[in-house]
Amino acid sequence: MSELDPAADPVDPQNPNPTPIDPPADPPAGDPPGGDRAPKDPPEGDPDSPKGDEPSASSLPDDWREIGAGGDEDALKLLKRYGSLRNFVKSFVEKDKLIRSGKIKREMPDASDEKAIAEWRKEQGIPDDPTGYILPETVTKRMTDDDKPMLASFTEWMHSKGAPQTVIDFAPEWYFDTVEELEAQRTAADAEAAETAEEALRKDWGREYKANITLANRFMESVPGGNEWHQARLPDGRTLGAVPEFVAWASDMGRDMFGDATFANSDSERKHTARKQEIEQIMNSNIDEYYEKGLDKEYATILEKEQRRAK
Repeated sequence: MSELDPAADPVDPQNPNPTPIDPPADPPAGDPPGGDRAPKDPPEGDPDSPKGDEPSASSLPDDWREIGAGGDEDALKLLKRYGSLRNFVKSFVEKDKLIRSGKIKREMPDASDEKAIAEWRKEQGIPDDPTGYILPETVTKRMTDDDKPMLASFTEWMHSKGAPQTVIDFAPEWYFDTVEELEAQRTAADAEAAETAEEALRKDWGREYKANITLANRFMESVPGGNEWHQARLPDGRTLGAVPEFVAWASDMGRDMFGDATFANSDSERKHTARKQEIEQIMNSNIDEYYEKGLDKEYATILEKEQRRAK
């Protein structure tokens, strides 16, 4: 008779080979075996939830940002932008992919390293010097000799800033489009202002409008640099020729200087002198014709103009 194991379960003499009982499919309520509560599966769609061997958010210390920054205040400010470590890692990976893709260009090297500068310019599509830029046809066909110094200054400045050819392809065209638009607006404004001034002066001067304008022009031409006086601009953008008060003043000054519009220019003065000589010849040769044609009255008007001029 063999010895019995005192630790073994007692055997039922009526059923020496009992059928083994399987454990329940679900653990009983309460604590699981071992005394620890079994972890629950994380909800789907939560970026902070642990997957596989990743640590859960609850396993990180509250000051994980401070620990990661290691005393670097700038790094800490950056980390505080992220609500979780997982979001930070995701952003870091995306930025790393962007850098590796070549879409982000590296900064210009130190200017003292000419070789590095040359390599960098080649990499960025920048010519060796400003003359290497190619201006688009939309610019060259509108460019005049007066524009060349400005464009040369522009390309030099852009080259110093490391601008690639792609910038030169559209920036100058924008400049010409803007200048032409502003010129058109100014031309329209000048025409409107000149028309308004003419209407005001014609209303004041009536039939003497043309003579007074001639006096104003003659006077301003006598002033040094006054040949283009009507193009000079005031702070409000108007030209002097479109300011009725100024034109009237210039006309009065012309009348004081020349006495009459007849003497405001050499051509009209020659006509005046020629007519005077013609009347004097008739007066001396045929006095009857002189009076019959009323030349005496015309001659008196000529002498009156000369007297006003003399004064």
